[in-house]
Amino acid sequence: MLSAAIYASEKRWLQESGYGLMFHYEAFKNHSSSSYNKTIDSFDVQKWANNVERTGAGHVIFVIGQHWGKYCAPNSVYEKLLGVENGEWTSKRDLIMEIGQELKKKDIKLIIYMTARAPMRYYKVIEATGDTLPSINGKPAGPKVNPMSHPRKVKGFKRSENQAPNPRFLKNWGEVCGEWSLRYGDLVSGWWFDGYKMEMKKAYEPLKKEQYNIDTWIDGVISGNPDAELAFNAGAHPSISLCTSGALNPRQTYTSGENHYFHQKTKKGLGKELTPQNFPSPDGVIWHLLLPVSKGWGAGTESKFKHEELVKHIGIIMSQGGAVTLDVPISGNGDIPEKVILTLEKAGTEIDALRSE
Repeated sequence: MLSAAIYASEKRWLQESGYGLMFHYEAFKNHSSSSYNKTIDSFDVQKWANNVERTGAGHVIFVIGQHWGKYCAPNSVYEKLLGVENGEWTSKRDLIMEIGQELKKKDIKLIIYMTARAPMRYYKVIEATGDTLPSINGKPAGPKVNPMSHPRKVKGFKRSENQAPNPRFLKNWGEVCGEWSLRYGDLVSGWWFDGYKMEMKKAYEPLKKEQYNIDTWIDGVISGNPDAELAFNAGAHPSISLCTSGALNPRQTYTSGENHYFHQKTKKGLGKELTPQNFPSPDGVIWHLLLPVSKGWGAGTESKFKHEELVKHIGIIMSQGGAVTLDVPISGNGDIPEKVILTLEKAGTEIDALRSE
């Protein structure tokens, strides 16, 4: 059965957009607090937004921060949890606010990329936010063990995200996300949460008996815009990224869609084309595909697809009620490779024509 969203009498905004861009803005991952603020200060929002507009994108997913623990926006709750001043782990400049305001002028929707769990690369951040600590055979691994370790290298090891979250963390993370949500309001039209692993899905019901649970966190996320679309990501397999086996969370409203191609990857190569008809999402969950347009996530200098390919695949997905987001390389100052822009500009013109059909 196809998703009911495909046959809805009124399309939701993500379906109307049909095509957007993602930016893995991680200019701060290898920087000191001083140099990362300097890099974020160099971001030319107007130039970047003008380039996004050139591509005809109807929405943008922008990474506010990933597992490096630093964010391109201030957050007093996060700063207090870590016991730091603004500018150390959170930028002094509120880049997200400026991006949201500029995109609104151009009628382009903004989705924030955020992690469902505490940044995994730093034990002290996991500990400070109250998330479940990395463990070895069920006991805390301690700060001397790399929190990004793998059980193949450290026997019995489990990362934080591969264990259930706890009420204390969910309260804290709801307040961290809630501060941004209330500040940005309807400038943010959606959230895309990474690291919502199957362990977190399984913990949803058991945690409901606690005062602070996964719903507490989500309530914070949508406190500034109750109509925000929500996606949760556990990996690239269609059964979870396209939710063919069911939504990861009862409040999920669109699929994370993580993949690398427009076709399913199989042991024999590429399988069926990834479309809403071939891999239907649950009723009410908008079908959405996310893939890098260039060399990889946030990497490359030119499109690996010809503009005709993009138009063909995105057109099919849009005709079936779905949406596509292309991950695009970006530099610290917001520059996008010109070769990528030119390909997307050509594709965007034809995709825009499809929107009006």
